Amino acid sequence: MQISRPRHVSAPRATRPAAPFAGPTALALISGDDVYEDLFTAASALQSALTEEGFATRTGLSTAPLDNAADADVIVLYTALGRFTAEQREALARAVHGGCGLVALHSTTVLASPPDQLDEGDRLLAELIGSRYLSHGPSPHESRFEVVLDQDHELTAGIAPFEVTHEHYELATTADVQVLAWRQTGSGTEPLVHTRRYGDGRVCYIQLGHDMRIWGEPAMRKLVRRAARWACRPDQKGE
Repeated sequence: MQISRPRHVSAPRATRPAAPFAGPTALALISGDDVYEDLFTAASALQSALTEEGFATRTGLSTAPLDNAADADVIVLYTALGRFTAEQREALARAVHGGCGLVALHSTTVLASPPDQLDEGDRLLAELIGSRYLSHGPSPHESRFEVVLDQDHELTAGIAPFEVTHEHYELATTADVQVLAWRQTGSGTEPLVHTRRYGDGRVCYIQLGHDMRIWGEPAMRKLVRRAARWACRPDQKGE
């Protein structure tokens, strides 16, 4: 009787582990108790926009992740009457000063202490962002207006003027901010997007973001995506 030799069976190949994500990282923090802001819509829209731009994004519904702020390439803040611990504010300032990007949205400039009596912590946050909320200005506090954008800056170039219905903010800004988008008012211009440097870090503030009407605007999503990309640009040091 002829005995057939068993056929050789190759061992299964080891599955090659997936390469780690090589893109930039973003930390989006949504926090506050102001019922006038649509924070949940913002959280979803931010996660989507940042992921579309190629960021590995973590979203937190508190300020607690700021304790490890330096772990991200860019931090996106949308707070409403936000309250930060002294340690969180200092960790944020250190991270941005060291080169982490910061994008602050809408009511992040509405600080917990009164505009004319900022406590030390809120003063640090206002200095970091480059502006702070003063008031809604004269009535009406909301209107339909055109957003005009600087066509000579990489963050806003190529984004055509667009119309939105949005609330108004009267801001106090630091002397070194560069205004990249604005609306015309009866008394001049109201800044809507501005940038500044803080140590080695880039900071962008976008005044827009109040409710789902603006988050459904394609130009707003493009602004957020570009702001995050600009803020974390790896060659920013030494500029």
